[in-house]
Amino acid sequence: MRWRRSVIQYFFWCILFLTIISVLAAAETTVTSAPIKNEITPAEYATFSVTITNKEGLIQTYNLYSLQSGQSWNVDPFPLKDKVIELGPGDSYTTTIRAKTLQDLPPGIYFVHLTVQSDLGESYTEELKIYLKAKDPLDYLPTIRVNVDMDEKINPKEPLSIKLFLENRNPLNLKDLKIRIETEIPEFQKEVIIELPPQGKKTVEFSIVPNPYTQPKEYTLFFVFESKGEAVKVIEQKMEILSLLPPFEVTAIEETAYLKKMRTLTVRNTGNVRNTQIVKDHVSLWMLPIIRSDGQSKVIDDERYLTWEAELGPNESINIPVVINYRIFVYVLITLLLFGGFYWYAQSPVSLQKTAITTRGDEGTLSEIKITLELKNHSNKPIKNVTVTDLVPSIANVDKSLELGTLKPQETKHAKNGTKVAWSLAELDAHEHRLITYKIKAKLNILGTFSLPRAETEFERKKGQRRKAYSNIFRIGE
Repeated sequence: MRWRRSVIQYFFWCILFLTIISVLAAAETTVTSAPIKNEITPAEYATFSVTITNKEGLIQTYNLYSLQSGQSWNVDPFPLKDKVIELGPGDSYTTTIRAKTLQDLPPGIYFVHLTVQSDLGESYTEELKIYLKAKDPLDYLPTIRVNVDMDEKINPKEPLSIKLFLENRNPLNLKDLKIRIETEIPEFQKEVIIELPPQGKKTVEFSIVPNPYTQPKEYTLFFVFESKGEAVKVIEQKMEILSLLPPFEVTAIEETAYLKKMRTLTVRNTGNVRNTQIVKDHVSLWMLPIIRSDGQSKVIDDERYLTWEAELGPNESINIPVVINYRIFVYVLITLLLFGGFYWYAQSPVSLQKTAITTRGDEGTLSEIKITLELKNHSNKPIKNVTVTDLVPSIANVDKSLELGTLKPQETKHAKNGTKVAWSLAELDAHEHRLITYKIKAKLNILGTFSLPRAETEFERKKGQRRKAYSNIFRIGE
């Protein structure tokens, strides 16, 4: 029996817990009201405090209205912008509701109903109790017909004109009729006081200069008409601020130093929404090596640009630095001049070129080689004490027979790697060419390739200073 009782208690507590959870989950919004002043005369406002609490885990938007408004009663939140209330999860908001009779009602108890409707589909109705006291009735209540002429799609970069066409529908002279525009956009909040004669008509125009960076969305304008400190009529007008996506505005500021230019590109988003665009700056191909920037070089419509990707909010701006350093050209020129000077200074004024002509035997073997050394003075001055030395490999002998006109060797001696042959010239005139020829004969039959080593010349460049120059290596049989 005890275990049965325990099971029954367990199911009871489970059902109770689930019931509480379902009740809490269903209570997504609470609306409460309390009177502030609900005992009035026909010329006075009854006021109530209404508190809305969002118990949903999402943002909710609430619309406050009364189906009786504009009929026997005028029921509106105060201020009028509280007709639409947005609450985050767990937030509460308290507003004031004002109610005033539009007819000559007898004293008594009256009920007006306020509806609070959520964009999630919830709807709540609060019954507001009013005690109407006796008082001498007014001769006339202000009755005004209003037509609003304005664009419903607003470009925030352009001035706006709002025209109100007013008509006084009764003999009451409205000498101090105040017209006020209420909205969340500061630039649209205007106020003017006019005189509207009995049965008279008048046109009132408001000139508005919007903020060009106003957030694009739908807004509500409330045109409030007040006479003797009391609101006699309220007109609602919807309008929409359009999204603007113009190209980013780019301005350049340049500063120059010695052979250097610093450009600062200021990029501004003149639209009213966040936007990402490609910013470009025209550049020449030859300037790319001297430009220092984090932009990318791209060809667009056959023109070369430096490009950057920029993401900016409304009226937000960034600065992009670009440095053009012409000094690099000067550095390159100086380097070339220094290299040219060094090359001119280091280049030998004397050159030595080595060539050879071979004579082959019956079996295609080398038998005799005629070697020519061409000595040139490239300078404009004579060069003195010139010595030319050539090395004959050990596999060949120098032919001591000389042709007519051939310069006779000053010295021929055996060395470790062959035979050294030396010629001596007292002077080599400016731009003079000298040909030195001699023959060698192979000791053995030589097949294939055969290399002749470099020849060497030594000369006097300045008094007491001697320099050397070398010929090429000549290969036979290639």
